[in-house]
Amino acid sequence: MKRRTFLKTPAVAAIPAAAAPNDRIGVAVIGCGGMGRADLADFNKQPEVEIRAVCDVFRPSAEAAAKLVDGKPDIVSDYRRVLERKDVDAVVVATPDHWHPLIAIQACEAGKDVYVEKPVSHNVREGRLMVEAARRHKRVMQVGIQQRSGAHFQRAVRAVQEGRIGKVHFAQCWNHNYVGSPKGMGFPADAPVPEGLDWDLWLGPAPEAPYNPARRNFRVWWDYAGGELTNWCVHLIDVVHWALGVDTPLSVMSSGGKWYYDDCRECADTQEVVWEYPGNLLVRYSTMVHNSYGPNGHPGNKSFGSYGVLLQGSKGTMFIDRAGYEITPQMEMHREKESAGSSPAYDDLLGYGQFYTGLTAPERGATSFQHMPHVRNFLDCLKTREKPAGDIEIGHRSTATCLLGNIALRTGERLKWDAAAERFTNSERANEMLRREYRKPWKLEGL
Repeated sequence: MKRRTFLKTPAVAAIPAAAAPNDRIGVAVIGCGGMGRADLADFNKQPEVEIRAVCDVFRPSAEAAAKLVDGKPDIVSDYRRVLERKDVDAVVVATPDHWHPLIAIQACEAGKDVYVEKPVSHNVREGRLMVEAARRHKRVMQVGIQQRSGAHFQRAVRAVQEGRIGKVHFAQCWNHNYVGSPKGMGFPADAPVPEGLDWDLWLGPAPEAPYNPARRNFRVWWDYAGGELTNWCVHLIDVVHWALGVDTPLSVMSSGGKWYYDDCRECADTQEVVWEYPGNLLVRYSTMVHNSYGPNGHPGNKSFGSYGVLLQGSKGTMFIDRAGYEITPQMEMHREKESAGSSPAYDDLLGYGQFYTGLTAPERGATSFQHMPHVRNFLDCLKTREKPAGDIEIGHRSTATCLLGNIALRTGERLKWDAAAERFTNSERANEMLRREYRKPWKLEGL
């Protein structure tokens, strides 16, 4: 029996196309920059996947992606043409951040399952609409928070949840790097649109703007992204949420700005954010580009500078990053019975007879594969229709937490957050930044 005839029979008509166990899964990659090509590479390694289209508003990027699959997929410039295709079961959304919500939601409406990169959205309201669309259309939507699928992250999180480091009241995460010259991107002039680039489509729902090569570094412009806070911190805060069983803060405050770079970027290069969570938990994030030394004492000579997560509990401290994890016991002081001795032998007159024991056992773990298992988890869920490891609700909560930090920075206020209503309770100015209007003719219902 042919697949299309099979799917028309009443008993199986409701089964999603991607769930057919003996079929190839048709995948299209929308957004073919560095992360899009990385996603494509791992999807292409899966035995049941066929990359049927690559899509990018910059044709050279799409062509480069197609070459990774021996030039077999169709090259498309407009994502809407991808969503019209019946041979595409799932899409990978790896565009600039401001495009994630509209493409992902329209993909759900078109009956496609979605693997979307983080941050899931440009603003909080968009993220909630993505969750609602996935649920309404019964779509699997995996967010690219791939640490959730890494074995060493899972082991470390399990240790925290089992109480190995005790009660955690303070956690911190960071991205510290040394970039050298503060000149950065400079101040390039507006320029003609390069051949092969559809600039109007690149802007999409974002405000009208003339072409400028600096704008394609989208992560440092408020119209398209939110700096390192929405780039890296989503990954890091997600580990905090996962390990400690929290997902929304009670309040947030932030300070910082563009303090090091002397160029045209808008987003902060130096920033400190502090969130308060239920259960007397304080979480801190810091980012800087003028110094790479980490709060864990690391000098920052890794490829990512110094970065990671520290969970500081009453029995010990867990450090974790993509390279591994380590539990350092909290030391408890004891005192020997006093005995005779000569004063000159004392190392510390106040510390005579003291010794220390650990409250938990030390442990170390090395790195593990993360991205490939995350892709595998998504594909498995297409068949089972279960929620994936990085389900859109999880990704939205971690993204929203970071978006709140940028709102606090831009308003200069300590903001109180109502998680159920997804609104601030003490600032209408801040509430206005939870959503934005789309540039016509683009439209997102409910925004």
